[in-house]
Amino acid sequence: MLLQKSHQLSELSQKRINLQKSAKNLEGFLSRQQQIEQAVTGTIPLVQSLRAFRQREIVNFDLTQKADSLLKFIANLEAKFQEDPEWIIHNENFNNKIFTSAVNQLQKALREQLTQAWRLYRTEKMSSTNQEVLKVLDKVSTFKPIIQRIRTLDLQIRESNSIPESLEDFAKVDRLIEQLKQCWDKLDADEVPEAVLDFLKIAANEGATLSLLTPEVEDWLNKHGLIDALRIRLT
Repeated sequence: MLLQKSHQLSELSQKRINLQKSAKNLEGFLSRQQQIEQAVTGTIPLVQSLRAFRQREIVNFDLTQKADSLLKFIANLEAKFQEDPEWIIHNENFNNKIFTSAVNQLQKALREQLTQAWRLYRTEKMSSTNQEVLKVLDKVSTFKPIIQRIRTLDLQIRESNSIPESLEDFAKVDRLIEQLKQCWDKLDADEVPEAVLDFLKIAANEGATLSLLTPEVEDWLNKHGLIDALRIRLT
């Protein structure tokens, strides 16, 4: 009877040890899972953005070296984990600092390149919004609605700093850019004679010569009460 009780006690003790080990291992696995999930969560949006940029054929940068280094590290982790799952929970095996550093470097490089490409894309696509011309035309009540629309669209586009993660995100900004272009086209074609608009654009920038102040332009400026907004200076 005593021998049997001793054997049972030994078994219970071993089970307790095994449970404690399992609990400790589980804590280690959960910790590794959290670290890896954080890395994946931060990388997925950038990868989605890169895919969308490539579909639009507007990026050509190469991050192969950084990506290959990270993939090699992950492949080694996977191989070791397949051999012995407990291997990954030991700090001397899984160096979280190296892993996190590799992930952060890749994310940083991706984010910088995509941000630069996104800014260039918007700059090339957008119509030039000449604030000085708008300021002059805003004095004419007829033009106020379309000028306000131009300013609103211009602000919306410039504030779209989030890197697109899909073709749908690109399409949203493209629609705003197209609306801005249409507003400028309408201002050019329907509201202001070409000679007047050319004069105002030049006058608002480097300054227009008197030869550009044709009778047509002068009549239009007088009609809309803008002639006194002009200033003549010698250069």
